[in-house]
Amino acid sequence: MNGARPTLFTATPCRHRRSTRSHGFTLLELLVVLFIIGITLSFAMLSVGDRGREQVVEQEVERLLGRLKLAGQESVLQGQEMALEISDDGYKFIVLNEDEWQDVKDDEILRPHNIPAEFRLKLKIEGESIVLDSEKKNSDEPETPPRIYLLSSGEMTPFELTFDDEFGSDYRITGAVNGKLKMARVARETKG
Repeated sequence: MNGARPTLFTATPCRHRRSTRSHGFTLLELLVVLFIIGITLSFAMLSVGDRGREQVVEQEVERLLGRLKLAGQESVLQGQEMALEISDDGYKFIVLNEDEWQDVKDDEILRPHNIPAEFRLKLKIEGESIVLDSEKKNSDEPETPPRIYLLSSGEMTPFELTFDDEFGSDYRITGAVNGKLKMARVARETKG
């Protein structure tokens, strides 16, 4: 042959050219989407409004209810007497060891708990209203806070503990002598 090599590939013009423009979003499109998301979230927050505060109260009550149930079960399983001490700013669990009441310290769930300042606690033990007031402790002798006893037999001190906040979200935990616990939302008592 004449010395030329046959070529297998021929350079043909590409009929399907890709555009040099990227197919991403423009800054304007992203800003519009973020604006729409912001408006949607604003309306969602407005619709939740007071329900958010009510949920805080409800969570606080559910936390105590769960802890009471756990402490009651622990008391039965371990054969130890326990109690819940309640003050106007929170509560703590105590256990009877060798004729002495001691704080539960090594249990992450039953550790002392302070309630938010906007909540008020109202307590009735065996039908009697108990005043929870840290300011009445002016005497030299330390006053024992009210206690709800959780006995190893499964029984407990009958009580009603009402959580209320300044926004009208009232919840009540009721404990019966047989150890049964109930939680309910209650109507605020009006003074008149």
